[in-house]
Amino acid sequence: MKPINFGVCGLGRIGLTHARCFSQENDKYQLVAGCDHEPQRTSKLRADYGCRVYNTLEAFLGDPDMELVVIATRSLDHVDHAGQALVAGKYVLLEKPIAVTGGDFNELKKLDKEYPGKLFFLHNHRFDPSFQSVQRIIASGVLGEVHTVRLRRHHSFRRRGDWQTLLSCGGGQLSCWGPHIIDQALQFMHSPVKEIWSNLKRISSLGDADDHVKIMMVGENGIVVDLEISDAVALPDAYCTVIGSRGILVCADEINIQLKYIDPALRLQERRANPELPPIGRVQGHEDDFRWIHTNVKVEPEGNMWDLVEFEIARHLYRTLRENVPFPVANADALEVVRITEVVKKQNPQFQWL
Repeated sequence: MKPINFGVCGLGRIGLTHARCFSQENDKYQLVAGCDHEPQRTSKLRADYGCRVYNTLEAFLGDPDMELVVIATRSLDHVDHAGQALVAGKYVLLEKPIAVTGGDFNELKKLDKEYPGKLFFLHNHRFDPSFQSVQRIIASGVLGEVHTVRLRRHHSFRRRGDWQTLLSCGGGQLSCWGPHIIDQALQFMHSPVKEIWSNLKRISSLGDADDHVKIMMVGENGIVVDLEISDAVALPDAYCTVIGSRGILVCADEINIQLKYIDPALRLQERRANPELPPIGRVQGHEDDFRWIHTNVKVEPEGNMWDLVEFEIARHLYRTLRENVPFPVANADALEVVRITEVVKKQNPQFQWL
């Protein structure tokens, strides 16, 4: 099957990452065009890849050889640029945040209905090796019935001052890392969300946007997900903690996962609670020999997480467009992330949301 001719709109850090990683899958993708309003960026892309370059969106979308457009422009332009690309007849892979405002959200839902099978969302951290490894352990059943998940994205304590700290530019951690971590939370929950509680703060950022995000969600199945994203935590917590009825896992880094769980071969004896006082000197609640298993599981695959998530989403999208295999990031899932984000904004009116 022939490679997909693609172009990247927006040649900042993320746009160039998409160009580089998708191009490395050279049996599947061919970079044919790039677009940015800054000529020095397009000139460098042309020098590096030998592709056509444009400094206006209209000219870029008129490229007849380009089949797929990766939208990596500034957050507030995402929906508008995606809509123009769809009108031009292109497939669209849209960078997060896929919608920043309520108006963007409504327009995106409309585009999703008007262009079925043409619009895809770049929730590439669905393929984070740590996240995938944790999911495999949960699926094995050794933790029993999962009831609580803690997710953390704690960056080094910093006083960030770029455009992503400004609400007027669609900045803040709710928009920056929120889509990735909320998406992961929903995958852990495996259930519609019943309750949402949140508290957002600006602590060390130089802008006016949130830099500390706390969200708790309860699924209709009772699973609780406690997530936190912050630029203001000097000693970061473990990325992921999963607590089940028979054990726990802690993924503190991108290398190892620590596990403690009851031997799966052990069937717990039936016992009843006793209203009588226990014998003097007897420690309560220690009647069972759980035969705990302590082990470490290596995160797989090994490698640079930032590149691995790119390669995975590129491969999945190729299979969708060339082999009609369903894309693993369902549009309904991505739109649910935006819905939750909008709820969180309403719960935090101390910020001047757009």
